Amino acid sequence: MTVDSHLYYLLAMLFSILGPLALSFDQKVNFKQHFGNLIKSIPLVAVCFIVGDVWYTHLGVWGFNANYHLPYKLFNLPLEEISFFLVVPYACIFIYECLRSYFKIDLGSKQYGLIIFLIVLLLVGWMVTLGKLYTSVTIFGSIAILSWLYWKRQPFTDYLLVTYLVSIIPFMLVNGFLTGCCTPEPIVWYNDMENSGIRLLSIPIEDFSYSFNLISLNILVFEFFKSK
Repeated sequence: MTVDSHLYYLLAMLFSILGPLALSFDQKVNFKQHFGNLIKSIPLVAVCFIVGDVWYTHLGVWGFNANYHLPYKLFNLPLEEISFFLVVPYACIFIYECLRSYFKIDLGSKQYGLIIFLIVLLLVGWMVTLGKLYTSVTIFGSIAILSWLYWKRQPFTDYLLVTYLVSIIPFMLVNGFLTGCCTPEPIVWYNDMENSGIRLLSIPIEDFSYSFNLISLNILVFEFFKSK
């Protein structure tokens, strides 16, 4: 039996959330204790990214193939796209809390050397892509976040960085599917006039920076509410 292609984006989101949601009641991680903070932090960050998403869609930086999502839209975005900014942060914060519960991660001063290296690398990329809207804005966001992490030196920075590294595997599975790795046409298409044109498999290289921004901001806001 074949699956209706209009369900593909929805199935990608369900695949992303089912595991973390089912394991949220693990006794050691006890992720359910954070539901109150998640309800406050994730939608707050989601609003910022959804506004950017609406803007990018309006400008034609990217768009959505109607053959692969349901016909329902909000602010001209498929509902599945809006759910992306709720589902992915939930899954990544779940990874973050699992790392904090099961592993002792201490990068020491190495983390700050790594941050400086990444800032310099991204600055070079930012300067050579100023004419590319998606690339330059996304990289600038990553530089700002990394600079903040270096300046504030929060005790959870090690876990944030490792969470991002761990998330790259599921990110490539889901984003690769969305960008056409397994379908005749991409579910989410990109205007290469607004990005560098460099791809890893079918994934624009900028998406790795975008993913870092989404994950980091969600963890930072989540930690802010936890501290309160």
